[in-house]
Amino acid sequence: MDEAQDAVPARGIPSPTDDPRVDRILGLLDGLEDLPVAEHADVYLDVHDRLAGELDPDRALRQAGAHGAP
Repeated sequence: MDEAQDAVPARGIPSPTDDPRVDRILGLLDGLEDLPVAEHADVYLDVHDRLAGELDPDRALRQAGAHGAP
């Protein structure tokens, strides 16, 4: 096994990031293996959107059109 594989937790759940907001969002991946595969994409999209919103708060404003246009 190489070093990159050693860095991935056995269950595929990310290691804590030391950012409680991000860790809370990543916690949504817990139990993913218990869901039908057909539902995985929705979970990943939800996690992606939440992380994007948390890490780039101005993103929501841009998506809403609040970029200074009249």
